[in-house]
Amino acid sequence: MKRKLVLIIILAIMVISGGSIGGYYWYQGANYVSTDNARISGDIYRVMPRISGKINTLGVKVGDTVVADQIVGQQDITNLSNSLLDQASLRSPIGGTVIQTAAKVGEVVAPGQSVAMIVDKSALFVSADIDETKIKKIHIGQPVTFAIDTYGGTEFKGKVSEIGQATASTFSLLPTTSSSGNFTKVTQRMNVKVTIDDHQGFDLAPGMNAEIKIHIKGE
Repeated sequence: MKRKLVLIIILAIMVISGGSIGGYYWYQGANYVSTDNARISGDIYRVMPRISGKINTLGVKVGDTVVADQIVGQQDITNLSNSLLDQASLRSPIGGTVIQTAAKVGEVVAPGQSVAMIVDKSALFVSADIDETKIKKIHIGQPVTFAIDTYGGTEFKGKVSEIGQATASTFSLLPTTSSSGNFTKVTQRMNVKVTIDDHQGFDLAPGMNAEIKIHIKGE
């Protein structure tokens, strides 16, 4: 009798625990779309030469702040005509932070080649890949809460600002179909862009991992 009572108690605990866990996941699925397949991103601009020539000076390094149209370097002007002198100046296309330098003093660079990369950190956003089966639940303007691995424990807020109109595989260099006749169906993902309401004084950077929760029922 005593053993039977213990078994009943254990069974009851298992049922209650299972119900609690099931209820939790139901609530999460009904109110949020979550993913850890997300990262901080930003529009990256390149400093590029307008003429071919050797770099004589490069006055910026990673972490430096620049303003739009600032001269960040100078190409050799020897034998250049007066009409081309201004084009030998290497200028930043935007105001922002230097996140990479891709050339050195003494190197010869040509139009289309990157000398440095700039991002406006005040305009960073979260780029998240959402399963296609959940994308119909997401709409522009929905509130988002997210955490960044680098600053674990801090909750950031934002809003859905853009929903992709094609799956990520559409832009892949590798084909998603096979001519061999073998096909394995996999869930595709679509990109969702989230604007960040407030950096809260933290130094966010492109590429940082994030985990987001989109509030599909509002707040």
